[in-house]
Amino acid sequence: MRKLFLNFIITLLIIPLCVSCIKDEAMNAEADINSATIENSAELLQTTPIIGDKTVMFRLKEYQDNYTFAPQFTLTPGAIIEPVSGTEFDFLTPHQYTVTSEDGVWQKTYTVSFVVSNNILFKYSFQNVDLINDRYHKFYEDTPGGKLEDWDSGNQGFSILAAILGAKSPSDYPTSQTPDGYEGNGVIMQTKDTGPMGATFGSPLAAGNLFLGNFETNFPAIRSTRFGQPYNNKKAPVTVSGYFKYKAGENFIANNLPSELEKDTWDAYAILFEKREEENYLLGDHNFEDERIVNIARISDDFRIETDEWLPFEMSFDWEGKSFDPNAEYMYTIVFSSSKEGDRFNGAVGSTLWIDEVEIITEE
Repeated sequence: MRKLFLNFIITLLIIPLCVSCIKDEAMNAEADINSATIENSAELLQTTPIIGDKTVMFRLKEYQDNYTFAPQFTLTPGAIIEPVSGTEFDFLTPHQYTVTSEDGVWQKTYTVSFVVSNNILFKYSFQNVDLINDRYHKFYEDTPGGKLEDWDSGNQGFSILAAILGAKSPSDYPTSQTPDGYEGNGVIMQTKDTGPMGATFGSPLAAGNLFLGNFETNFPAIRSTRFGQPYNNKKAPVTVSGYFKYKAGENFIANNLPSELEKDTWDAYAILFEKREEENYLLGDHNFEDERIVNIARISDDFRIETDEWLPFEMSFDWEGKSFDPNAEYMYTIVFSSSKEGDRFNGAVGSTLWIDEVEIITEE
């Protein structure tokens, strides 16, 4: 899953290089917010601002008496933003900013919000999605503190090849919402063929995936995947549970050897890790070895079965290693994939994982 992001972004980088050979002095056609900040951010914010395709979310540590802020933004070279960077607003309600590219042709409107989440969500029901660029789904939860986009996926990476592959609707992407969840809507993840272009760049398939964190384009591209959301709780996590269905694709292919599998299966894990000022996330290359990791829960083989009926699953944290400190600051992530070895591009096209009603159980 993590390597998939790398190859997709390489594809993205090659395209503008080819164009520049044709027209060396072309003006920049990008209209993106690259970073955001506010005054006293270290004191006020739980994490660095989360920048989505058309959203910027500042996650406050606690409720404020005054919600007047003056966000400052860095943009793609040559772009301009309206209202201008540094303008003060009352952010009790979100505000919109329009970024115009240097060539004046392209515009993107961002919704900038300040939310408070001083308690983690103990249950995710996947009832709400945004439609990004009229192409793919991104899940969010409505909370009293505001709209939380805790979950992200590899859809943004897949979108680079989507037009070539003929993807026309969210269901053509690896991760989307399904109306046939365990209760109401749910998540469906499918391992997709990436076609000749994907194979050329060493990513012949894309496993459906969903994780707590966000995808932010960076270089090297594997560092675009940022796992983690604030764990605002004084009690240690004990288990992560939910409901699943799974159907393996017919033809398992090990594109990268060695492989422990002869048939595809799904994967899920959760990680609790220490929060640090300059490292709020686990990056895509953590490989379960980052020194900040406090505890890991991973789905057992007992649940890696095929079923066309919704079944409960559970994965437990083992607290025999590092102890939980209720006064420490932690981050956590939960990750699902329709192909266990999808990060190595091993899997079966058509493997499908359904997930719903994910719940975090803490110690009493």
